[in-house]
Amino acid sequence: MVTLLDRVLARFPPGAYALILVSDPDGLLEDEAALVALSQRGFTIVREVDPIRLRYRVEQARPWSVERPLLIVTEGPLEDLPYDLWQEGHRITLTLHDEFPDLAYPLVRALNAAQREAAWRAPRPSRRLGERGTVEHLLRHVFGAVPEQLTTPAALIAWLEAYHAGLGPMPEALARHLLEALRAHPAFQGWPLEAMLHDREAFSAFVQREWATYVRRASGLSLGEGGEPPYLLRFGEDRDLQDILPRLIRSGALKPVSVERGKSLPLWAQVAVVAAGSEDLGQRASALLRDLDETLGMPVGDLRWEEWQRLARQWAELGALLHGETGEPLRGLRQAYCARCARVDEAFLTWLRAHYAPLAVQCLPVPHHVYHIPNLLAYERRRHGWPRVALLVLDGMSLADWLVVAPRWGNRHPTWHMVERLLLAQIPTLTPVSRRALIGGVRPAEAGSSATAPDEAHLWETFWVREGLERCLYARLALDREPAPGILLKEPQALCLVDNSLDELTHSARLGEADRRASLNVWLEEYSPALEGVIENLLGGFGVVYLASDHGHVEARGIGQPAEGLIVQTRGLRARIYEDRHALERVRARFGEGETVVWGQDGLLPEKYWALMPRGRAAFAPYGDLVVTHGGPTVDEVVVPLIRIEKG
Repeated sequence: MVTLLDRVLARFPPGAYALILVSDPDGLLEDEAALVALSQRGFTIVREVDPIRLRYRVEQARPWSVERPLLIVTEGPLEDLPYDLWQEGHRITLTLHDEFPDLAYPLVRALNAAQREAAWRAPRPSRRLGERGTVEHLLRHVFGAVPEQLTTPAALIAWLEAYHAGLGPMPEALARHLLEALRAHPAFQGWPLEAMLHDREAFSAFVQREWATYVRRASGLSLGEGGEPPYLLRFGEDRDLQDILPRLIRSGALKPVSVERGKSLPLWAQVAVVAAGSEDLGQRASALLRDLDETLGMPVGDLRWEEWQRLARQWAELGALLHGETGEPLRGLRQAYCARCARVDEAFLTWLRAHYAPLAVQCLPVPHHVYHIPNLLAYERRRHGWPRVALLVLDGMSLADWLVVAPRWGNRHPTWHMVERLLLAQIPTLTPVSRRALIGGVRPAEAGSSATAPDEAHLWETFWVREGLERCLYARLALDREPAPGILLKEPQALCLVDNSLDELTHSARLGEADRRASLNVWLEEYSPALEGVIENLLGGFGVVYLASDHGHVEARGIGQPAEGLIVQTRGLRARIYEDRHALERVRARFGEGETVVWGQDGLLPEKYWALMPRGRAAFAPYGDLVVTHGGPTVDEVVVPLIRIEKG
């Protein structure tokens, strides 16, 4: 069957045109698969709103040819592009009107790329549909939501689990129609339906609360002074709810509840309860390993960014669990974890080579790289009318770190509503590369990484001056030595605070990741309260705070240190930077090609910028030395969290 992607790509045959101009107001080229396919056909893709940056990128891409064509994408009409480009280029206009003539255009336009592909595969309507008919058609065939079938708690919980793990949030018009139908059912009275539909965390919190209530009741535990909370999911009586428990646990929508007398519960409930002790933690680790093996069993080329986000969360949870607990039952699981490291690293590296640069093209409304973060803040500011924006950068916070930090902060600050998304750090994952790009909102090639490049404060100010803001502030936090800037937190229109304390933990860990995890626990007790106070003050002055990380970290073993003298620009344990590719190759030959990875000319880094990185989890350190560091292309270093915090 011809897919929507096939229809779009047919407009871009390889080797036909040197310069192609595309008007894409409906975002048909925003799909990850389309970007990767065009990149593999040799296209250099440029999507820039700012005319000066567009001209810069175009000149950078010269000379283009039919073998190395340049593709310029704009949301507006092609006539708005510079005349010399308009005159020279082959012009294409992509519209959804041509692909979905029988559906209401505004509703199809509100779908994301994956949802449009599902709509394309759906049966064609026998007639042209109006707004209501289109809503019902899309709910049924794209989201699998048929209100007549979602009439029981088990059916709705199962659908919500699949929905949140599937194609992403549905357009608001579809959500309103579905909510209206669900509210009419007596079985859902008292349910926070709107929150559960719009927010995966709200859905998980509801299921978690209901399951914990059942476990307390079934175990005969005291419900405390507040009495019994509302109990809406009757797990004890509903066989269908009991049957979907393993699925909820496997997807992460429900976490096992800790109980003292778990063995007294029915057999069907055992899958969702744990007792204190490493034996039950081992069960969770074993389940994560099984899920990882299932995901990695798919062809690597078929994995989308969404699958890698899910795998990264599983991998981070597994690492946080195994590095944070001790005990004999976990020893064998640690060995199984280490045995899978090479498999995960190689699969991720293969995926990065094909998807990393194309995903950088798509910045808004869904960011993919950390250098998209300031653009996201500017977009949200315009969308919501915010007078001020605040960004807090925790240098070196990995996803595994965040999985440890988040529940502690959530317990201490129940009014904080924290929404997480995952991004790709800039490769190589060195602070001068990734953090500078993050703060400046530009590719590393434009942020610079040399001693003569603009400092981070200048990059931050330059970005927001372009956005029309005058009062910008960049400041470093060192809360163990001095207080936060105080009144300055409320003055600027655009505030960026950088805290290096977690990165310092990384570089001081001498006994591996377990040592760093122990230090993280100390950090949470001694340093974090002051940082949480800063966030609380920011929430009072700004309303919303974005918390970002520029890179993660990994435990690595030394394979020896190169002795290349002055030909190297940066000497990192996980990345060495060279301006001369031939110099890099001479150093690489001493280690063997199979032991190292070369990264450069990815469309994001400067032209004369080459990174030599040890393959897998090795380091340019004395042979056999154990270090915790960053700079390389592993999932632990590259996939990082971005968290939106507000009071709720």
